[in-house]
Amino acid sequence: MGLAVGAVVLAAGAGLLTWTVADDEQMPSVTLRAARVAARPANLNTVDSSGYLSSPSPGSPSSLSTWVGFDGSTVEGLPTPVAVNGGYGLERVAKTGTYRIRHYATGEVTQVDLPATDTSTDVFAENRLMTLRVVDGERTLHLLEIPEGGGQPTDRQVSGVLDDLGFVVPGPLDDLAAVVEEGRVYEAASDDRGGLLRYKTVNKDGWQTALLDFETARLTYVPNGDFDGLFVRHLGSDKVVFETYEVDHEAYKNNPPTSHLYVIDRDRPDRPGTLIDRLPDDGDSYKDEWNPDRTRTLGDWLVYADWIDDTVHAAPLAGGKVRTLLPRSTSPFVSGQDGSLYIEGGSDKEHWAVQRITLAEDGTPVAEPVVSLPPVTAWEVGGMALDHGRLLLATERPARPGEGSTFLTASRLSLAADGTLTAGPLKKLGDLGYEVPGSLDPPVDAMTAPSDASCYEDCLRLTAAGESAVAHNVCGVGHVVAAAGPYRVVRPSDQKICPEGNGDQEVRDGDKVLSSGPWQAAALWGSTLWTPGSNPGTVSAVSLPSLKAAGTESVGAACVPEELQVVGRWIYWSCGPGGDAGVYNRTTKRLIDVPSGYAQLADGYLVSQDTAARKLLITYFPDAVPAGRAGTRELGPLPSPVRTPQDRRGLFWAVDRFDGAVAYLDASGDVTVKWPRGRAFSFPGTLSGALFMLALACAITLRPARPAVPRAHARG
Repeated sequence: MGLAVGAVVLAAGAGLLTWTVADDEQMPSVTLRAARVAARPANLNTVDSSGYLSSPSPGSPSSLSTWVGFDGSTVEGLPTPVAVNGGYGLERVAKTGTYRIRHYATGEVTQVDLPATDTSTDVFAENRLMTLRVVDGERTLHLLEIPEGGGQPTDRQVSGVLDDLGFVVPGPLDDLAAVVEEGRVYEAASDDRGGLLRYKTVNKDGWQTALLDFETARLTYVPNGDFDGLFVRHLGSDKVVFETYEVDHEAYKNNPPTSHLYVIDRDRPDRPGTLIDRLPDDGDSYKDEWNPDRTRTLGDWLVYADWIDDTVHAAPLAGGKVRTLLPRSTSPFVSGQDGSLYIEGGSDKEHWAVQRITLAEDGTPVAEPVVSLPPVTAWEVGGMALDHGRLLLATERPARPGEGSTFLTASRLSLAADGTLTAGPLKKLGDLGYEVPGSLDPPVDAMTAPSDASCYEDCLRLTAAGESAVAHNVCGVGHVVAAAGPYRVVRPSDQKICPEGNGDQEVRDGDKVLSSGPWQAAALWGSTLWTPGSNPGTVSAVSLPSLKAAGTESVGAACVPEELQVVGRWIYWSCGPGGDAGVYNRTTKRLIDVPSGYAQLADGYLVSQDTAARKLLITYFPDAVPAGRAGTRELGPLPSPVRTPQDRRGLFWAVDRFDGAVAYLDASGDVTVKWPRGRAFSFPGTLSGALFMLALACAITLRPARPAVPRAHARG
């Protein structure tokens, strides 16, 4: 038999010691500082004076976004809008005619239910939405306005509309065939004053661009002049920026020419504007290439990010000296409600921020940081396990977050006689990437051959298997329910690129399948597999690999458990993250109440996450600690990176069920390790080694010997 979970890991060369239990405030801890690998992306989508909307996938309305307040507050899990306007977002409910206008700063939502004859143009404001109405083949534009307090919308028909109005449904840039075929609105933009839309004419022989004034509900067309069309790039408070080409659009697709910028006065859109065919740099020369999505106007200045080095410059529209506003930047500009511009930028990844560009008192553009963006660390990608006093971390290589690769690193933890917890040097163990099987065996070309995939998202949820081995979700392994030594309980992988299995849950010994069947809760401790019993409130055990029955325990579960964990004499069961949970002591036959929520079991305590309070809780069990210490208390902050799943175990926090430590990602992207203490001990420093080990063994729960397991590996 080996010593139970909770045994002290001695520093190399340490002699006999006096081990005294510290109180919670003195719990041994150590923080490992992560490498800073990249500038933190804010994923700016829209912004106002109180905060910004962070949308990693702004072109995917099925994705989720986060409102980040400049005061540090966040609102997660928001639908990604189909269009934005300052601090407002337009959301479509599924594929229905119901739209919601969300004010991010207050959380207020205005619902607009479109008539069956109407389609949204995505031009909108706080309480209004412009629609296309088709009745008996006649097309008209309408401005629907919801009165304050709700109720039926006021319906105003938009005037000034030409009779060439096509089928105005917003279409993506990459869907040019559909745009041309159906006469869709190609681009739309909105602000407090009104909106701008561009559409293919109904006879498909040209493009039209027009400005809408909300107050008068009237369209004013912008002449195309000699250009093939005007591509909307920026709707400013006083100017509008277009990109344009002097060629046919179909020819442009096959042979891209040099583009131009065309700037008009918003109050006089019918007058000729200013054509800019080259961008000045910070010297005397000019540049023929630019990124139109990163070019804006501010007053009488053109503000743009350099195509090559991402430097942000400002140049007078009338000509003159170029100013450098930021040495580096990323992402397109985003317009604020007050006409200012926002962009992510700074000098380097250590000095990065959401920057606000405004006009100073002398009328020149200046940039100032609004909210700092600390650099992304190598461990924020997720992936964490503790195994026999060894901290295992998924580490991201220096690259843009989510676009590099990850590998497994390890640090040996040591607890000294004086209660000092230290972490050894990090060692690289191997790449966490995996092979994706080919679609044909043998393959006939590169498309059907096996390929390599980087490990991200749920692939990084690490499960400790003993002796520093980890299991995780890769092709050929699947979703890991439980792991111990060579044994695994797995379900089909939810990695979309992996081949689909038969849907069964499998018990494996290495690559050998011992059994398969419907999904159910399962736990592994050594060579014993635990699953829900046939009678209510019971769990049953079988020995592996024989699958011979090894006993049944009545654990007092109020349900058929959705989750089981076993460590020595302790059995944890849960009716789901929002349901009842308990820990059963097999020695005393006692049921212990524990908090609901996602949890991990150790010898003598349970760590659970209180998602609402953003805290990690620790529950010490009776018979494992002195009577006065049993119960639940706060352990530390719950890691809450933006857009993390509800279940953060194995990603951003973990428990060593073999040796007792707890680790979690902190707000700085570093990892803090704490070592909770169980029953109190105090041994004289002159105690013989044999007597010390005997006393320690008697005081700590014993657990069965485990089968030998391999060292850490990269492919689960």
